[in-house]
Amino acid sequence: MYFYVMETIPKTDCERIGFIRKTHGIHGEVVLEFEEQFEYSVEDASRFFIELEGLLVPFFIADEGLRFRSGKTASVKFDGVDTEMYAKRLVGNEVYLYLEEIADIPNETESMLIGFTLIDDQLGEMGSIEAVDDYSGNIVLTIQYQGNELLVPYNDEILLALDEEAKTVTLKLPDGLLEE
Repeated sequence: MYFYVMETIPKTDCERIGFIRKTHGIHGEVVLEFEEQFEYSVEDASRFFIELEGLLVPFFIADEGLRFRSGKTASVKFDGVDTEMYAKRLVGNEVYLYLEEIADIPNETESMLIGFTLIDDQLGEMGSIEAVDDYSGNIVLTIQYQGNELLVPYNDEILLALDEEAKTVTLKLPDGLLEE
């Protein structure tokens, strides 16, 4: 005789992203309604956790099983959910993802910085911001400084002033950034 021990997924490790609104068709598809800020997370997911009887149960998305219907709904086909009757059991239940699977949304404030002049509190005007990139949650500004491309970190700790009218960003650059 074999006994299987199923590990439970703690809700504290997850974030609710939406719920199953209704079934779609007769082959087990469902409509996931999610909060708009989770669109990128939904797009990248390979599975969702659906709360059933108080437990978070993983449901894996079938190949080509995710189709966006709008900015906050998607049709989802799960592996093993092949009938409308089975899919109806999922309707109304909340849907979760692991916290580390929640994608960062591009920050509009940061992307608007392109074209702003970067000013260092010690060196003064350094150049115009050409690009704003997000490397795993670390925002980096690209400027041309003394004929070379310079990547400058951007975060609240080094931000001294942001003047939208004058189109300037004043930072306290980290020690060693300009050393070769």
